[in-house]
Amino acid sequence: MQKKTILFDKTHNEMLNIEDKEFAEFLDLLNRIDVIVKKSENEQLKLEMLKEIDLLVIGNPIDVFFSSNEVKLVVDFVRSGGGLLLLSEYGSDYLQKTNLNDISGKFGFTFEKNLIKEVNQANQNFISTLHIVNFVKHQLTNHLREIKIGGSCSLFLSKDAKPLLQTNENSWSEVFNSSTEQWLKEDEEKEQVIAAFTEFGKGKVVAIGDIDLFTADSNIGLHALDNQKFIENIINWLIEPVKESKITSFILNQLGDLQFEIRESNKILNNIIETMTILEKRISYLEENSRLRSHPINLEHDGERESLQEE
Repeated sequence: MQKKTILFDKTHNEMLNIEDKEFAEFLDLLNRIDVIVKKSENEQLKLEMLKEIDLLVIGNPIDVFFSSNEVKLVVDFVRSGGGLLLLSEYGSDYLQKTNLNDISGKFGFTFEKNLIKEVNQANQNFISTLHIVNFVKHQLTNHLREIKIGGSCSLFLSKDAKPLLQTNENSWSEVFNSSTEQWLKEDEEKEQVIAAFTEFGKGKVVAIGDIDLFTADSNIGLHALDNQKFIENIINWLIEPVKESKITSFILNQLGDLQFEIRESNKILNNIIETMTILEKRISYLEENSRLRSHPINLEHDGERESLQEE
């Protein structure tokens, strides 16, 4: 069987640079999984490089924006059968000064500009360290008992995106106030989604609000609790093709969405035509009134002319 290929994007100043020492153990894990690891060196993502890979990793870009063409390339890559791993950090695009949400939003994920905190028995002194012990039943969470994640933002989900990791009900979000340079509590305590997944066409996507999970940090990194197993599950799931039956469902859903959009567009077009017809009638009415006012019928003068003619 041909080896799968993973491409790590470096063209947008990503924090996850597989060449850095803090990610050396993650690279070792990928070598044990037996995949080919590549790094993009071009100024932008190109169609040619995406044609040759199975999984694209975008690991928290900083101070660089994706072009509209790159966004389209990534979406087409996934739709055609590619895997995509999207990683952000606390504060997401707002603090990282990028537009990763332009890509993630196409798949139903929005990285929110916050920092998630919680208090539990395992992290009394590290409230931004999240301790996850409850998992959805899925291939991505096989054999997981507990994992740790630190400094994560939350995700807002739409379309067919599904939650992968959620905090407990004692968690809350904080938003950075640039004027006071402090993190301020945003809302009441509730569960927060910090990782999610979806299938899109022939491809798959996983989005996580934190990148420390892939580092050598012993508290929240690769070797903390079941973190390594979780990462293995993610890589293996993303490089595995989507089943044909699910692709058919995706196509039918897309056709349904397209039909709805066409129907809504027709409604808008009909409203525009109706409005234009009313305006045309109104203009004709005003023009007729204007013509009559500019050429009034002088009955008095007409009467004098008739008298003269009789004489």
